[in-house]
Amino acid sequence: MKLESIRTFLSTLLEYRGVRITQTFNSEDGKTLIVQCEPSTGGLVIRDMSNGMTWEYKTLEEATQFIDSYLHPETPKVNA
Repeated sequence: MKLESIRTFLSTLLEYRGVRITQTFNSEDGKTLIVQCEPSTGGLVIRDMSNGMTWEYKTLEEATQFIDSYLHPETPKVNA
């Protein structure tokens, strides 16, 4: 999923701040992120369903970058 697509999904969540809408993102290795807009804070709460960790981001850009790095982790380069 491209960075702009992630940003669009998150923008939609933020438009409905008073409603608890959930968006699911799946990585290629089978991990799942659940993203919700927290009505009480207006932040984006991200839960990693594989390990139960939770993060909250106040800005759209921070949340977008986090999800993008989760879905597309950089592969370490090996010198041959």
